[in-house]
Amino acid sequence: MPPPQKGYKTINHRDVQYRWIMQNRRGVNELVIEASAPVNGQNVIAELPRIVSYDMVTAAIDFANANGWKMNESAPPFRCKWERKAFQLPEL
Repeated sequence: MPPPQKGYKTINHRDVQYRWIMQNRRGVNELVIEASAPVNGQNVIAELPRIVSYDMVTAAIDFANANGWKMNESAPPFRCKWERKAFQLPEL
C-alpha cells in the first residue's frame, strides 16, 4: 500500500519524478524524498539545519544517487545530513 500523499510535493529532477516533504521531527528539520513510481522503494531522509532552501532537495537527490541510494528496492532509509554547505553521510 503506498503512503498517503497529503503534503507531499513533486519535483522532476534529471528526468525522474520524485515526491518530497520537509517536516520537523523531534525538533530536527528533516527532508524525506522518494521516487514517485516505485512502491515500497527506499526513502532518503536528510537532516537539515534550521534555515533551509529548496535547492537542498535537488542536492539531496544528487548526493543520494551518488552514494548508493536504491530507489527501486525495499531497504531501510538512506540517511544523510547537511553539514558545512554540503550533504554528508552520518557518522556511526
